[in-house]
Amino acid sequence: MIYAGILAAGLGKRMNRQDLPKQFLPLGDKPLIVNTLEQFYINPSVNRVILVVPEEWKLFTEDMIKQYDNMNTEIHIITGGKNKALSINMIVDFISETWGITADDILIAHDGVRPFVTQRIIDENIDATKECGMSVTAGVTNDTILVSEDGDNVSSFPDKMKMLAEQTPLTFRLELLHDLYERAKEENIQLEKETELGRLCLKFGYDMKIVYGDSSNMKIITPYDLKIANALLSEKKL
Repeated sequence: MIYAGILAAGLGKRMNRQDLPKQFLPLGDKPLIVNTLEQFYINPSVNRVILVVPEEWKLFTEDMIKQYDNMNTEIHIITGGKNKALSINMIVDFISETWGITADDILIAHDGVRPFVTQRIIDENIDATKECGMSVTAGVTNDTILVSEDGDNVSSFPDKMKMLAEQTPLTFRLELLHDLYERAKEENIQLEKETELGRLCLKFGYDMKIVYGDSSNMKIITPYDLKIANALLSEKKL
């Protein structure tokens, strides 16, 4: 079974909207989050979609999804955590309690505010995870990267050719992901502080395959991002 876990539990304060979290803002003629969901429910490999939202927006989301009866993949809406690691943990627990976890199960975890993820990226994540157990989407960066230890002064310039910018999906064999969370619990690692699952994977010695993303697979977090996204969407419709 292949599950898509869509992460939309943030409140999007950088969007400067008090009335509506960014994932529910309009992108084209539908909410941003619906644009993202569409990319997964049209993928023939995805069997179930689990959407993670803020607790206070769960009923709103359920009513919103009912308006889109063309979503032919099961969509289950659950409450998320305070960060990505906690929300993915809640997805794993939900799957385990609802259907159980088998050796072939895969979870594709994707930011709900990255609506331009391509079918190629989704398919390559699935293939890479079948091969090695875990994969991460990343893209090359056009900017020169620098490191500052104190936030004021430049400490170093890493080799740009070795630098990639993490995107999503993050994709895992569910058994391995379940084990990773259990090991974190055994070592008293607080997921409230250790928000990056990739860092945990490396800490515990797991291999992660890189799937190369796309510059259009952007994360929409500011009003400017939303303007760019609407322009991209208009271009795709031409």
